[in-house]
Amino acid sequence: MSVVEFRQWFCLNGRDSFTIDPKINPDDSKFYFGRHEIMKQVNGLLRRSFIDPKTPKMVIYGPYGCGKTQMLYHLEYILTKNPPDTCKLNPHVVHLDIEMKSKSDHKHWHLQLMEALDKGVVTKWVENISKKSANVEEELRKIFKDTNVAEAIRKLLIGGLEHTAWRWLCGQDLPPKDLEQLKVTRNLGYIGARDLVQALVSIGLLAELNGEKIIFMMDEAERFIAVKSGDQTQYLIDYLRELSDKSNNTIGFVIAGTAMAMDRLPDLLLSEAVRRAGRIGADHYIEIPYLSAVSDVSTFLKELLKELVDHKLADKKIKGEALKTSLDTYPLDADAFDMLCEYATGDPTKALPSHLIHCINECAISAWDEKKALIESAIVNDIAPKIFG
Repeated sequence: MSVVEFRQWFCLNGRDSFTIDPKINPDDSKFYFGRHEIMKQVNGLLRRSFIDPKTPKMVIYGPYGCGKTQMLYHLEYILTKNPPDTCKLNPHVVHLDIEMKSKSDHKHWHLQLMEALDKGVVTKWVENISKKSANVEEELRKIFKDTNVAEAIRKLLIGGLEHTAWRWLCGQDLPPKDLEQLKVTRNLGYIGARDLVQALVSIGLLAELNGEKIIFMMDEAERFIAVKSGDQTQYLIDYLRELSDKSNNTIGFVIAGTAMAMDRLPDLLLSEAVRRAGRIGADHYIEIPYLSAVSDVSTFLKELLKELVDHKLADKKIKGEALKTSLDTYPLDADAFDMLCEYATGDPTKALPSHLIHCINECAISAWDEKKALIESAIVNDIAPKIFG
């Protein structure tokens, strides 16, 4: 049998499996099953953030597989498809998987942010400003208070210098000859983390003048733990402190990291300088816990099946073949559904969306392979212990 037949076998709604992954299928970003209280909290924070400090600044954490990445993509979906009425500009969402090594510091983080933002995007914003102004150099100096940054930004429009200018803006150390060509007096970041952040914040203002609001969705924040040096860690703290400061009202961010508890987050996210009011603030740390109760698992699964299954086709199949199930639990029969919920909550540390989705998919493949119209208790009893055991 082909994958297409598997899709038809279980009346899937325009998809080949029960797996959801917004990195592979962007349409999956619209999903965020269960977690109603968390989404209520997050949506409230989003709405208020655009009033003060005029852009979101949040940290999301929880165990591996709890749905942090899905949350980041779902937030992009909300911001671009149905933004809060307090958001007056078009959100320009940038995704970034953080990479850190033992000797990484604030310059490495800044480089990743800039490369994720993309040279072509920033150049287009500068071009748009140049088209509206008779004196682009003067206009850029109004936006970029730092003369060096204004010079480098302007050079993005000059052939032969644009790549050198971008490297400078990314915080890379350039030789004296390149600095002279750009007409800048020093390398960006030579003064410290604030130097780099202020350049990024100014680019955020450039984006706003183009009608857009930059919001970074940063995943894999647990990789900051790889940084071993105290000096490098302090540089990273300095960078985040400046980025989260209230004076930054142009660059938004949501940082997601794996952590079993808040105190297991990387040091820079726990720094008092970052967590205090006026920066990220303790109330902007969002925990995504396990689905510890049977009712939580049941809600998650029913919402998932409601979205992934074509209920019109499923209803026709259930009635036509007299299947002992309902639309709420199809393609599982009622006993198999209840059994899966019990298995999932047997060990609280295994009650995770990633495990549930994996289990549903494996059970469905097994039922399809055995040419069974439904996922029955025997299949769940065979597969679930291997996933939740």
